[in-house]
Amino acid sequence: MINFFKKNKNKEENNFDNFPPIGGLMVSKMVVDKNIKPRFMYREKRTRPEDSGWRIFTGFESEEYTDNPDNIGIYNPSTILKIDPSIEDLLLKGIGSVYEKTENDDWYKVTDFDLEDDFMTTHRLTEDWTIDINNLFERSVEQDGTLYYTTGDKSIRLIVWNSEKNKQELYADYSQDIENRDQTKSKTLDKFDFSDNDVSRIGYLIEENDDKKTYSVIYGFSIIDKEVIQIAIYFDEKNDFDWAINTWKNIKLKK
Repeated sequence: MINFFKKNKNKEENNFDNFPPIGGLMVSKMVVDKNIKPRFMYREKRTRPEDSGWRIFTGFESEEYTDNPDNIGIYNPSTILKIDPSIEDLLLKGIGSVYEKTENDDWYKVTDFDLEDDFMTTHRLTEDWTIDINNLFERSVEQDGTLYYTTGDKSIRLIVWNSEKNKQELYADYSQDIENRDQTKSKTLDKFDFSDNDVSRIGYLIEENDDKKTYSVIYGFSIIDKEVIQIAIYFDEKNDFDWAINTWKNIKLKK
């Protein structure tokens, strides 16, 4: 892919109503030079930290036009939001998001657009465990050693706990913790048990919130003798529930 980011940077623009600094937008110059509102946009995996991953077009570009790097510019979100404020909420959607505007100027989510980095990959967690996860997720390690994956609107935290107890003892301990957890902080909305002969998998669903939104969280525990993989899966949209459950199940014991 052509790298449109250059070392020289224009003077930074003020954010649009304190819009979060998500990084630069790669935008067709038809939007800026001709003041045409966007009609198609997608967010792919970032090429570098200052890249938001957003690629924005009017829908009138030919293939020849988009293949010419001179027809694409990097802009602060405020510049594009002044042209089309309707994308303000969309710009906060996660990596892998694709949106198109209808004839009635309503945005809708596209589900059949192929992104270059949209494929499953297997990551090794420990000598015993792997996880199958979409390559669109960005991976990092937090200061406390927690492994963190995120697309922006879906996130996963993983941590390994070692113990001297066997699987049955650990299963009993964690089951009791789930059963007796403090309901005043957040109510348990559902409980899960996906155990099989090799791995005990138990967990629960709650809702958490911050200053901006309420989101769902699944806490899951994958248990074997002397070891537990703890996963916390955060997601904004209710229809991502199946994805969250499958992600948990994709933590697999190497055979």
